[in-house]
Amino acid sequence: MKISTNQMFNNSSNQIVTAQSKIAEMQSQLATGSKLVKASDEPQLAAVVLRLETAIAERESFERNLTLVDERLGLEESIIRGVDDILVRINELAIQGASDSLADSDRVFIGIEVQGLRDALVGLANSQDNEGRYLFAGSQSGSPAFQTSGSGQVSYAGDHESLNVNIAKNRSVELNRPGTDVFRSLTKVVSDSEEVELGFFDVLDDLVVALNEGNGAGVVGSLNSVEVIRQQVSVSIAKIGVERANIEAELDIHAEGRIMLEGILSKEKDVDYSVLVTELSAQMVALEAVQGSFAKIAQMSLFDYIR
Repeated sequence: MKISTNQMFNNSSNQIVTAQSKIAEMQSQLATGSKLVKASDEPQLAAVVLRLETAIAERESFERNLTLVDERLGLEESIIRGVDDILVRINELAIQGASDSLADSDRVFIGIEVQGLRDALVGLANSQDNEGRYLFAGSQSGSPAFQTSGSGQVSYAGDHESLNVNIAKNRSVELNRPGTDVFRSLTKVVSDSEEVELGFFDVLDDLVVALNEGNGAGVVGSLNSVEVIRQQVSVSIAKIGVERANIEAELDIHAEGRIMLEGILSKEKDVDYSVLVTELSAQMVALEAVQGSFAKIAQMSLFDYIR
């Protein structure tokens, strides 16, 4: 079979174009560090990379949500520990006020301090985050959680709706907590075994009244109630501690999973520079050889064959 000069020319030309295209692709891979220059060139690899990148992005989203929840819980924990510290001081003052040896005038002075501490607790109950949202108002975070009436009585003004964030597939946690979970009311038995419900701040108001009136028995009764609400606050601190420990464990799980997926993605997508440089050098040598052959073919004439 005879091969024409034109056919030899076309073959050499096609080889040069193919080699140049391959070199350009390798150079792009070196520049980007990725095997995947165009998704259309390797659709199967592109599909695998897309699935891995989606899974990694999902993990990162869960990690961000977990960090957000942990920061929120950390802020709440700090505030509630402050509440507990104040209640410890109020408890100490109530013990002093319950002493039979204390003069009524001394109880009045104690009542003034307790009143100031009670007002500080109202301020903590209406704490806000960095964006000005009230922490303990439920979903009504745009307005104070607790409001004071004209008579000085404090009542909860938020709701009990939960704001949930996703921390895993088909799993979410509450971002907020209503104020009534922290500043809880209690049930108190009065005369004839009758039970009445006292709000968190009602307990403190009753203590202040008993101190101002020199009512030692009333102070003793309030002392028991103060201890109850303090224990309830301690329970809230313990719950937050458990929640933060769970969040930390979940973060570790997502971080390990993300690192594993990133390793798989790197193996599938990232180039091996040493191997690619070697292949590129070989490809360039091959291109030079083809170009040399092409130049000789292009210079040939009939006289080259008959000499």
